[in-house]
Amino acid sequence: MTFADRLASVTACPGVVALAIADREGIPVESFGPEASQAEELVAEYTGFLREVLSANRELAIGELQQVMVSGSQRVIVVTFITPEYFLFTVVEAAGNPGKARFASRIAAWRLRPEFV
Repeated sequence: MTFADRLASVTACPGVVALAIADREGIPVESFGPEASQAEELVAEYTGFLREVLSANRELAIGELQQVMVSGSQRVIVVTFITPEYFLFTVVEAAGNPGKARFASRIAAWRLRPEFV
């Protein structure tokens, strides 16, 4: 089963325009969707932000971080942790279904986890 197969339920969600799997350094492993190039740019920009969130999370002893969501007026970004070293970035149009994409991202990350351990 390929990455694309494991992500099919996410890409089928209404409003999903891009997906990217990336490592903690911001290097995309693979990207999908009609705006895949934008997902790669997003990964580069948000990696520093995620480092800060992870650091704060450790200091506050909240537990292992599973998902971060950033909601804007036009798009929603869902970052789902596959492992502590790899993330799944999902970009959804605000008029789409971000909730469904968020849920599908969690399931997809769980399915991808054995590939990254």
